[in-house]
Amino acid sequence: MGKFVKWAKQGMFNYLYLPAENKETSHITMKYRKLPIEPFIHLALWLLGYLAIILWVNTLGNFSREQGTLVLPVTLGTLLNAILFYAVSLGLIPRYSVHKKLGVFLGQITGVFAGLALLESLTDYLFFVNYYSSSSTDQGLTDHLILNLAVNLVFLSLALGYGFTKNWIRTERQRQQLKQEMLSAELNFLKAQVNPHFLFNVLNMAFASAAAHGDEQTSGIIEKLANLMRYMLYESNVPEIELTREVAYIESFIELQKLRLSSEIQATVQLEVEGDCSRYRIAPLLLIPFVENAFKHGIRLEEKSGILIKLSVADGKLYFRSENTIAKVQNELERKVGGVGLENLRKRLLLLYPQAHQLRISDNGDLYVAELKLNLN
Repeated sequence: MGKFVKWAKQGMFNYLYLPAENKETSHITMKYRKLPIEPFIHLALWLLGYLAIILWVNTLGNFSREQGTLVLPVTLGTLLNAILFYAVSLGLIPRYSVHKKLGVFLGQITGVFAGLALLESLTDYLFFVNYYSSSSTDQGLTDHLILNLAVNLVFLSLALGYGFTKNWIRTERQRQQLKQEMLSAELNFLKAQVNPHFLFNVLNMAFASAAAHGDEQTSGIIEKLANLMRYMLYESNVPEIELTREVAYIESFIELQKLRLSSEIQATVQLEVEGDCSRYRIAPLLLIPFVENAFKHGIRLEEKSGILIKLSVADGKLYFRSENTIAKVQNELERKVGGVGLENLRKRLLLLYPQAHQLRISDNGDLYVAELKLNLN
């Protein structure tokens, strides 16, 4: 890959793409490096302005095109105006944006503005006027200074407009980048909290099963657990994943949870999937908190209980419904702790699908129902 070539500072315009030499193969490859075109645009504008004055302006103060006295003063003036423009826009304004010292900023601008105007005026009056003419009608130093101050004021205004706009765009770009990094960090943090308790429960179950039933059943449990962990730790580290993989993860999760239920527990668990899931993608680990919550709070030990999970997709819309009977809890704290997963889910939905989801949860004391409608397009 060609090295990135920095030209001046990164600007507001597009980029040119030039071939980059591949040192390993010693020939020009199809890989590219980016060159900002903003410096070329600036150079073209300065040249156009300079040529326009040289070719079309007849008289400028003491100097005239017909007499051939215009080129040197305009060349010097253009160079000094460029120094004023970039000193203010790329030097003083970025420094002010960091330190926020208005008095110092205004003093520096005034010094640069007046100093360059005085330098140009003295040069015009002491060198160019005497070199080209000794007529008594020539303008004095004050006249040159007034003219140059007026011209410099125009370039100072352009420099302030350009510099503050460029600085605002750079600051906004950095703010958006920081916002994306914070969003990514928050999403990763929320995903990490989805189901650590489930992993510990299954590991305990695998240990108990190994002691009571032997290696064959244990190997099946550990294989399912390995698949779940692989999905959580590796496959889910992307913004979106195939919906079929998310459904497969839910199915494996349910199968493992069923193994935990003894024959004495009267519980029915159903999973219904409708529609072509292979056509859509979804944020990974988005639906599993509903299923976790159903198993954690929906299994009754003394009486019949049930869990029903429904998922259907059509026309780019996903409908997910989880309903379960409500088991008795020992205290209110236990119920609040159980809601951490769903609270994280609410946050993820707001971050990932801010205007594309509807979440409704109802709890009548005996039946808990969570319904999610999601726009997958």
